[in-house]
Amino acid sequence: MEAFSIGEERTQVVWSILHDKVQIELLNCYDIHIQVSNEENRIIRKIKENGIQTQSNDQISTIDTIPKLDDSVKAFLHFAHASLREIKSLICYLFETYPKIKKVKNGNYENLKNWIKETFKEQDEFTQLIEDDFSCWLSELWKKRNTLPHPGGYSGNLHISNFTVVQDKVTKEWKGLVPTWHRNNNAPSSITNDMIVLINNILEFSEDVLVICLRKVKAMLPILIYEIKEENRDEDCPIRLQATLDQQKLIKSLKRRANLYC
Repeated sequence: MEAFSIGEERTQVVWSILHDKVQIELLNCYDIHIQVSNEENRIIRKIKENGIQTQSNDQISTIDTIPKLDDSVKAFLHFAHASLREIKSLICYLFETYPKIKKVKNGNYENLKNWIKETFKEQDEFTQLIEDDFSCWLSELWKKRNTLPHPGGYSGNLHISNFTVVQDKVTKEWKGLVPTWHRNNNAPSSITNDMIVLINNILEFSEDVLVICLRKVKAMLPILIYEIKEENRDEDCPIRLQATLDQQKLIKSLKRRANLYC
C-alpha cells in the first residue's frame, strides 16, 4: 500500500474497512458455517451408524435436524450482505471524486456494476470483474438476503429445508438428504457447501477490488501484483496475492531518467 500515492490517512481508512469490517463480517459467516457443518456431520455420522429408524409399516419414525437452521441461515446472509456493503463503501471511498459516485453509495450492486461499466468502459478489468462475479454468485447472494426483509417481493422467497429423507425407488431404502436452500424455483443446493464457497468468493472479491483500485492510482514505484497458485501457497498462511517490483518497467524508467541527463 505504501508504494501507491493515496497517502497515509487514506491507507489507514482502506485497511480499516478491509480488516475491521469486511473480515470481521466474514469471520462471523465462517463461525456460522462451522456451527452448521458440525451439526450436519454429526447427523450424517449417526445415520451411517444407525441407519434411519422406521416403524413397522415402514413409515419414518424420527430423524435428527439441525437446531435453529433458519436463524443460522438468516444470520449468515446478514453478515455476508454486510461484508459486500463494506466492499462497496471501499470503492466509493477510493473514487469519491469521480462523477455520479454519490448515487452509488446508497444503491445496490446493480447500481455499482452500471457505474463501473459507464466510468471505466466495457473492456476494463474492473468492469469484467464486477460483471463476472455479479452474474456468477453476487447477484444471487444479494437477492437471497433481500428475501428476508421483503418475502414475496422483488427477489421472491427463500426456501430452507432441514434434513429430509427420501425412499430409493429401486431398493426401497430410506436415505437422508442434507439441508438445502433455494430461491423461488431455482434448483436446491447444499447450504454448508454454498456457505464456504460464498465466504471464499467474497474474500477473493475484496482482494481483487483492492488490487484493481490501486492499479488505477499512480504508484511511486512500478508494482506488479500477481496471484500465487493455490498448490504453491503456504498451508499455515495461504497468501493469495503477492506484490513485487516490476523489473521491466523499473529498468525502462531508469533508462528514461538516465537519458534526461545525457
